[in-house]
Amino acid sequence: MRDNLPLCVLVGRTNVGKSTLFNLLVGERVAIVDPTPGVTRDWIERVVSVKGLAIRLVDTGGISLGEEGLQKAVEERVWRLVDEAQLVLFLVDGRVPLTRVEAEVIATLRRKQRPFFVVVNKREGLTHESPPPEILELAGGKVFQISAKHGDGIARLKEAIFQELKEFRNPKASAISPSGGIPVAIVGKPNVGKSTLFNSLLGEERAIVSPVPGTTRDAVEAPLRGSYGYYLLVDTAGLPRRKNIRDRVTLYATFRTTERLADAELCLLVLDPFQGVTRQDRRIAREIAQLHKCCIVFVNKVDALLVRNPNLSLMELCERARVDLPALYYAAFRAGSALDASLVRETLLPLMAGVVTRFHQTVREDVLRGRVREKIRRQFSMLPRRRKPSLEMLLQQGVAPPHFLAVVEGIREKDEEEQCLNIIEKVLREEMDWEGVPLRITVQREGERVPQSVLELSPE
Repeated sequence: MRDNLPLCVLVGRTNVGKSTLFNLLVGERVAIVDPTPGVTRDWIERVVSVKGLAIRLVDTGGISLGEEGLQKAVEERVWRLVDEAQLVLFLVDGRVPLTRVEAEVIATLRRKQRPFFVVVNKREGLTHESPPPEILELAGGKVFQISAKHGDGIARLKEAIFQELKEFRNPKASAISPSGGIPVAIVGKPNVGKSTLFNSLLGEERAIVSPVPGTTRDAVEAPLRGSYGYYLLVDTAGLPRRKNIRDRVTLYATFRTTERLADAELCLLVLDPFQGVTRQDRRIAREIAQLHKCCIVFVNKVDALLVRNPNLSLMELCERARVDLPALYYAAFRAGSALDASLVRETLLPLMAGVVTRFHQTVREDVLRGRVREKIRRQFSMLPRRRKPSLEMLLQQGVAPPHFLAVVEGIREKDEEEQCLNIIEKVLREEMDWEGVPLRITVQREGERVPQSVLELSPE
């Protein structure tokens, strides 16, 4: 559906207000806004409604016609998007004269014959005055003065966007879903290969990959559709140690990553085996577990590791990571190279589909009442105490995550309850495949009131 919508791209040099305008048109704070130049690197996309017209709106990294390293990669992405766009909004700062770079960009847009508006931002209280003559001359008349911060001139700009793009209207897109798909967050420390894994799963160079730690700042989203389901992949900024958060941009990026982790149904935690499992990895793992998220742990960079140690066992590598991440005892562990896109897709896509299916799985009541309950009772009977606990009832109360209620008689102390809970979870995992899925188990002791809704579901 998104591919059939007109594409509108925000372009401009750093710090002219592209992200502020993007957030205003989207209607929520999606892109990070900060006075630090170059905050946005990857492009961010949302489906928005402009006067009832569904369009794809993209915020891009700032351009400076740079030719080196990371900036060159940012600008290559921007120009690819410009070539695909049905409309380009070229933002300039109305408080300062037009720069040489901006004049060159406008000339390039005209030479490419791309439909574009020049949007003069930061014109608080001046939007009804004539635009600067040099901009009018270069832009050929399609100039709009706005204040993205205060909303001045936005209604006129929206009307112009609508008129320019209405011929591309998709009649099936009247009801807009801004994202859709099962949200999957790729998380981990900075520079462990999250963006490379993101690109490999998509089969395209969507996120910028660089050896510079902290390249990804905003969360980057992309839909992934196929025979294994429909997902919304989210490449997040690396979560640094708290003592390494020294500026606003890193703080915002960390906060945004934490938000996306909370919104996700499935988390892909990426590890760097050269660093081993660190304290920061364990902190991220605990957060995933506390939020009851499905999880796949991907031990990355094994191609480079195998060069050093050709006899390395990938299974042993995964088991070592499992031992070092006790909070994610339930997770699925896999090892590979994010650079090998075909193997990544072959390994992870069916696993993702299986984990998500299990997350929503309902166990038949006769299975819980039958072999599962009997096995739990046998293990309870072997506990070394005089008064043995007795499992009176075991029911599934919900999914996503699967939630079970166990009514147990004979429990006196908290440690006894914990012991019974561990046995119940162990048996449930032995009898059914819950790889990658957290289970919530509530144990009710003898004498505690069982909710009426549960009693109505209890076996005869």
